[in-house]
Amino acid sequence: MRFIWLERGKRWLAGWRFGRGWEPGRSNPSETGMKGELVAYAYLKRQGYRIVAHRYRSRSGEIDLIGWDGDILAFIEVKYRRNRLYGRPEEAVDLAKQRRICGAAADYRRGLRRKAAAWRFDIVGIQGDWEQPELSLFKDAFREPGRVGW
Repeated sequence: MRFIWLERGKRWLAGWRFGRGWEPGRSNPSETGMKGELVAYAYLKRQGYRIVAHRYRSRSGEIDLIGWDGDILAFIEVKYRRNRLYGRPEEAVDLAKQRRICGAAADYRRGLRRKAAAWRFDIVGIQGDWEQPELSLFKDAFREPGRVGW
């Protein structure tokens, strides 16, 4: 097992935790995801959302952010792209990802004390460098299979 010394953390971490091919100086996918979620969190707070959960996990999948937009419970997927070489960020939420998010959202709703009368699935797309990111919010970006309206 390879160990890597990280300057910022000043600790030893096993190389396998970062996935194959990770090297110091390259972007770490989980670090990039966390940065994107923090940027999206601040953006959504400015938009009036009340965020209640971060990185919710269940057997079905994971949801990046969960929050209330008025009386509507929003399950939010955050996607980051440095450039448009591989498409826009929101295009990366394919049908398989949507199904995993819907399954995790159903698990979350089952555990709520206050039942949500309405819910939706939003996507926050982040593009560009971290100093001046371009943010896009897509409310009601997709629907659960078999669900027509709220």
